[in-house]
Amino acid sequence: MNWNPQPTKKSEGIESFLKDSLGVDRRKSITQKVCPFCSKAVTLDSFKDELSLKEFHISGLCQSCQDSIFG
Repeated sequence: MNWNPQPTKKSEGIESFLKDSLGVDRRKSITQKVCPFCSKAVTLDSFKDELSLKEFHISGLCQSCQDSIFG
């Protein structure tokens, strides 16, 4: 399956804050399918459910980082 993730829309102020905080562009990480926290490649089948996939489009976090942060 050809998967082209699209980051959710955020204000430019939020995007700038996240980029300054993380040192990584959230939107670029999502479209390139790379977690902005751990830098690991992300695949569509790596998510355990639809909610986790939705979170990836919001934050860019891979399943492992989501599990670490959200429990």
